[in-house]
Amino acid sequence: MWDYGVRVPLWDAAGLLPEEPEWLRLALGLGDAPVNDLNDWGLDMNWLDGAQVRSKGQYDALGLRAREPADRLQRELGSRFTVQYRPWQRNR
Repeated sequence: MWDYGVRVPLWDAAGLLPEEPEWLRLALGLGDAPVNDLNDWGLDMNWLDGAQVRSKGQYDALGLRAREPADRLQRELGSRFTVQYRPWQRNR
């Protein structure tokens, strides 16, 4: 889920999960690829949110780009967890 200031955008019912790569590897059993994907996407998300000039198209493209890391994450987690991607939505 998109959230400014968050580097690894993963939540559970209790809130934001720890962002430390080692925790993600040990607690969730993730490999380097999904951890790196999530981190890269989060960095790009924060860069876009902080940019002086940005467009709806940039947000839409970054949102579409999130599908691949979300799908990879679901494959790595298997049936232990359900990954649900919530795309960016413009504030009304």
